[in-house]
Amino acid sequence: MPDKLVVVPRFGDVTLAMISWKAHATVQHTLASYQTAGILDLFGAKKIHFNEISDADREIAGRFGFDYSGTPGNVGIFGAVDAIAATVTVPYILSLENDCPLVTGREGLVEMLGSALHDMALFDVPVFLMRSRRQPGEPFWRRARYEERFRPVWPLGTDASHRQPMTNIVQRAYEDIRRNSLRGSAIYAEEDPTLRHPGVIKKSPHGNWLTNSRHLNWSNCCVLVRTDFLRDVVLERVRRFPALSTLNGHQDIEAALKVNGWWRRQHFPMGQSEPGPFTHQRLDR
Repeated sequence: MPDKLVVVPRFGDVTLAMISWKAHATVQHTLASYQTAGILDLFGAKKIHFNEISDADREIAGRFGFDYSGTPGNVGIFGAVDAIAATVTVPYILSLENDCPLVTGREGLVEMLGSALHDMALFDVPVFLMRSRRQPGEPFWRRARYEERFRPVWPLGTDASHRQPMTNIVQRAYEDIRRNSLRGSAIYAEEDPTLRHPGVIKKSPHGNWLTNSRHLNWSNCCVLVRTDFLRDVVLERVRRFPALSTLNGHQDIEAALKVNGWWRRQHFPMGQSEPGPFTHQRLDR
């Protein structure tokens, strides 16, 4: 551990930011979980951007004390995050989607957010994922893909001998490539991922998990990120090098960052909160 004192930013230096699109039941459920836990007064600002904004959206934002913005049409995930990030004036953004309710109480969030900010400052980590490891919600494809190619052990001592390795040499070669790119996802599938992947994942002094973008994708869901990194690196990359594939006709941040393997090749430091305060639960479909 570096021999220096790191001052953790006040939560006043964190903007709670959310994007939403035509999901009134979901966003109300999510915001109600924050209100019930009593966390809405922790942040310097609370902002929400609605795609295809409606009067119902405005009423929801006002009821929960959020500043809001909106567009008459759907500008997609990238457009919404870009719009809201442009208004943030503090160093950190806790970027959430409308289906990311809280699965801990106020004290739990304070502890997890504080430790994540400590590790971001201490180890120069620009991106910290805040999704719960134990209650991640569904769907959760990165964990499912990891489990297809490894025999995860959680809790420790679980028998996973029923999983059989592939024997075809071509299949094994393909699996070796896929397995290497998925090692960071052990954070969500292994009780102690450092035991399986000691050169890929480390445990911080605060109990969080540290890896880098070679082994873990960007996620739009539940991410604590430095504001300058989000605007000047992530969003600027999407703007300059959009993906050919789109989501509902709009750019998706994660897909664009994968173009030509760019995200993996940067080896950006990344963290994962232990155990993580948010889950994924959508009510409107």
